[in-house]
Amino acid sequence: MTNVCQYFYWHRPKKQAFWAQWGPFILLSCSTVLLLVAPLKNLVVNICMQSFRQNGFDSTIEHVLDIAYMPMFGTRHQQFYTSVGYAFMLWGTAMQVDLGGRFMQTFRASYSKAAPKVVFKASD
Repeated sequence: MTNVCQYFYWHRPKKQAFWAQWGPFILLSCSTVLLLVAPLKNLVVNICMQSFRQNGFDSTIEHVLDIAYMPMFGTRHQQFYTSVGYAFMLWGTAMQVDLGGRFMQTFRASYSKAAPKVVFKASD
C-alpha cells in the first residue's frame, strides 16, 4: 500500500484543480491508514502477550492493552474502517486512471457509431 502511495505521489495526474491532482494520493494515504488499523491492533496485542509470558506484568503492557481495547478499536469499528479504506482505495484509483473520463469517451464513441446520422438540408 505504501508503494502505491509513493507511485500516486510521484505520478499524479497533470490537472489544474487541487483535488484532481492530489485527491488520488490523499485518498490512498487515508486508505492505507484505515486498512492497517486491524493488523496493527493484532500486532500490539500479540507483542504484549508475548512480553507478559516472558517478563511478567508491566505497567506498560497494561497501558498499551487499555488503548488497544478501547471501544474505537472494537470489531465493528475495525470492519467499518476496513470498508471505508477499500472505498477510498477504489475512489483514489479511479481518479488516478481517470476512469470517469475513459467511460465517457467510450460511451460517446459507441453512441456516435450507433446513432443514425441525420443531415438536415436548408430549404430555400
